[in-house]
Amino acid sequence: MKKISYLLGLFLSVSAFAQTNNNTATDTIVSPILAKKNEVKVDVLNGIANGKLGITYERFLNKDFSIGITGMMFNKKSKTDDFLTDDTRTLIDYQIIPYVRYAMSKSATNLYYLEGFVNFNGGEFKELTTLNNGVADYVVVTRNDYNDIALGGSVGYKLYFKESFVVDLNVGIGKNLFNEDSPSTVARLGVNLGYRF
Repeated sequence: MKKISYLLGLFLSVSAFAQTNNNTATDTIVSPILAKKNEVKVDVLNGIANGKLGITYERFLNKDFSIGITGMMFNKKSKTDDFLTDDTRTLIDYQIIPYVRYAMSKSATNLYYLEGFVNFNGGEFKELTTLNNGVADYVVVTRNDYNDIALGGSVGYKLYFKESFVVDLNVGIGKNLFNEDSPSTVARLGVNLGYRF
């Protein structure tokens, strides 16, 4: 009788363990999004508002971390005339922004993230000099090129549709480090539409 009780207890234990193990397997279903490791995006906000062409590539290392690079080129022709007459001191021509992101949300379909980035940027700066020729004052505008590197951070939100299409919103700021003629800060602001594959 003891042997039958022992075998029955062993059978029930194995059965309970198998059922528990089976339940945890169904509770941790991995999203198909996580199997896709690459993402390309276009910045529609800056394209419409500022005439910037912004393209991003992002590579997912695991469910929490990703790395990427954004390239932005500006439509210089539309801004040059305004630059000569407006109050801005600098005109950014390009930005190259490598970054690393950490996902704060555990959902694969919509998540918040933190980002650290380096911003290689360059463009033109202008100096206004007021001169007096004895009759009247006049202003001379001197234009020069600059290049600089900024360090910064941003926060963002991603929302996926149909496991491939993404809307990526981010906002942040960086500080230029080396050139006194460059803008002191650079903004990181975008509404990106993309595809994950």
